[in-house]
Amino acid sequence: MSSFALKLTALVFMLLDHIYEFFGSTGMIPIWFTWLGRLSAPIFCFCMAQGIFYTHNRKAYLLRMYLFSAAMYAGNWILSILLPDGSGGIIPNNILASLLLGAAVIVCMEEMAKDRQKGQTVWMYFIGIELASFFVGDALSRAGQTTAAQLLQMLIPTPLTVEGGVFFVLLGPLFYYFRLSKKKTALMYLVFSLGLCLSSSVAWYALGVPFWDAFFGVYYQWMMVFALPFLWFYNGKKGRYSLKYLFYLFYPLHIWILYVAARLFA
Repeated sequence: MSSFALKLTALVFMLLDHIYEFFGSTGMIPIWFTWLGRLSAPIFCFCMAQGIFYTHNRKAYLLRMYLFSAAMYAGNWILSILLPDGSGGIIPNNILASLLLGAAVIVCMEEMAKDRQKGQTVWMYFIGIELASFFVGDALSRAGQTTAAQLLQMLIPTPLTVEGGVFFVLLGPLFYYFRLSKKKTALMYLVFSLGLCLSSSVAWYALGVPFWDAFFGVYYQWMMVFALPFLWFYNGKKGRYSLKYLFYLFYPLHIWILYVAARLFA
């Protein structure tokens, strides 16, 4: 599969997942929509790792991801104010921010590999900015300055606050590190998926949660392991079509459309 085919596949899985997210409470959307949705984020992380390796301009790549991430956060914020869902928060979906941070970690890794001293400085600035953003944002939230905290999150997302959290931020760099070996990539992904996610299901089952809920009904993130066949058949090619901005535009637009539809009709 080419990178274009992978992205298109992930788009379909993602759409199914978000249809379930916004309309699953109606009882009309089958749960397997979100089971298939578990495959989308890992595929996008994989494509990001490949993309940043092959891009001719990493600064432009990072800037593009940053601008679209900030724009999506702003759109989420505005829609949540205009059509509140009762939770008091904003629309949480923004995998662009998670991919952005993953790409930033890859750049830091590369800088360290090229020049250890310069790389250490880059890492120091990156970690310092991320920690400052997280703790300042947390302090603002505790002080009741929610708007200021949300604005800071839009401008400087952190691994602890983006969609998927630290683990999905790290998945892209792991794909990048193991990119030269399909077997090592597959082993890493198996360990990552099952070790991280299946353990949660086992733990909940041990605590008395019914088997179906523990493994399939509620705690089913481990199903992301089934993205592996798609990653395995990646052929290292870009594909016949590029449509570079397809994902950047489709992702926020379909989230906003589904959110508005859910608020108005669900």
